[in-house]
Amino acid sequence: MTAHDGNGWVRCGLGHRHWGRHGAAGLLVAAPDQAGRHRVLLQQRSWWGSHGGAWGPPGGARDSHETDLHAALREAKEECALDPATVAVHGVLTDDHGGWMYRTVLASAPVPVTAFAVSEETKQVAWVPVDDVASLRLHPGFAGQWAALREVLMPLTVIVDLANVMGSRPDGWWRDRAGAAARLLGQIAELAGQGVTSLPDAVPVPAIERWLPQFVVVLEGASKAAADPQHAGKRLLVVRASGSGDDQIAAIAAQTAGQRLVVTADRELRARCEAAGAAVTGPRWLLDLL
Repeated sequence: MTAHDGNGWVRCGLGHRHWGRHGAAGLLVAAPDQAGRHRVLLQQRSWWGSHGGAWGPPGGARDSHETDLHAALREAKEECALDPATVAVHGVLTDDHGGWMYRTVLASAPVPVTAFAVSEETKQVAWVPVDDVASLRLHPGFAGQWAALREVLMPLTVIVDLANVMGSRPDGWWRDRAGAAARLLGQIAELAGQGVTSLPDAVPVPAIERWLPQFVVVLEGASKAAADPQHAGKRLLVVRASGSGDDQIAAIAAQTAGQRLVVTADRELRARCEAAGAAVTGPRWLLDLL
């Protein structure tokens, strides 16, 4: 296991020639500009390289010891001076060529962060308006995936009505609401770290290999005494409602940007969240993942 041991040409099962002995990965970052229009960070390849002059996300060969996420972030830093700490990863889309895979790691940033060409492979770097991407001369692989990638540029937030989910699982929660809430929170924290491989049909996005959503779990009543999970990371936010839990959930659904999925079986709350533009699914979807 050595640095850059992924460099090299291979042929996939379809007979195509690809760079990356262990596959390849790229980072597609989206961010809103000052006018609120979304842009994506793209690099133009140097003219002397493969598909010279074509535009696409920064990316390259994955080394044998790397995850796809690590490879994508490393390549973006090496080619575009992008600081990995400035972006939040939220998904992975796979382009499978039969024995060789290119994985596009999806990420977002609050603003178009600093990036510039720092490798011989990169001619220039630009934050391109989403509506202008298709007008560029794109790398063929990126061009083939752009329609699906455009639909999943924004992160997904899963908002959980914990009382409703907890009440749908008869595990004795009524004897110790805080304890049952803490157990459920721990399971959701683990899921948040792993991500999810499928979403309910209510979420109108193309299928991708893995979503890494932000989970927002709302507690109310006696469950508010539950301790936060010790291993909870940045992908889990616990909100203790000061008043009505339903009001808190509806407000979060209305105020959160990007794709939103509310987990509840409450009909009135479902209607309020759908009116705010959020997708809604019942507790069974979440419980089946835990």
